Amino acid sequence: MDKRKYLGERTYKDSLGETFTVKIYHKSNNNGLSLRIVYGEMEVYCSTYSSLASIDKIVYDARKKYPDRIINRPYMKPNVYAYILGKKRYFTSDPKNQKNDTFFYVPSNVKDPVTRYKKLYLDYLKPRVIEIGKKMDRNLSNYKIRTGLFLSYYAVCFPTKMQFKFDYRLFAYKPEISDAIIIHEIAHTYEIHHNDRFYTIVKLYCPNYDELEKEINQGRFEGRIDNYVF
Repeated sequence: MDKRKYLGERTYKDSLGETFTVKIYHKSNNNGLSLRIVYGEMEVYCSTYSSLASIDKIVYDARKKYPDRIINRPYMKPNVYAYILGKKRYFTSDPKNQKNDTFFYVPSNVKDPVTRYKKLYLDYLKPRVIEIGKKMDRNLSNYKIRTGLFLSYYAVCFPTKMQFKFDYRLFAYKPEISDAIIIHEIAHTYEIHHNDRFYTIVKLYCPNYDELEKEINQGRFEGRIDNYVF
């Protein structure tokens, strides 16, 4: 569940004179000021007592600290486009374009395009997790797979509950990039902790995991690697 309250956005200019916008949220359990750069956007979480000056400062400090992060390319702009598996697809309500990968088909009677986006992701995710699980010598057919919007992680595995949860915005990334997160979570069925054994398992099935994780953190939906096969 999204426990944020959207307050609006502010527009800034970076050192090169390019403008970017930052979404501002209030969190009821937040007593301070924090910032995240995720899924192609910069987000600020503030308390009731946060001043505009303090928000501006944390934004400019983060822009200097993370110059390589994409901060003005969200995974979706409703009625304009949505990134799906690394490709920008333009909104359409024309049934003729349902199977055209240039478009993101949203029927005219659908009020919330995010709901459709999440459904498409689940339809893609469930067989993909099972397929990768087989390659990792894991039968995951009995695992429950859920999606949601998470503020502190991309995905999570609960081996004892036989459950995976993935942030639906991972659907924006190229298959090999989102696969890296799937491999990461399946590796937790072998080792729950992020220790040497865990990363040995991850890199056995995803040798370039560090590079792909960097692309996720940078918000590079399209990635940088071609000719991917798994």
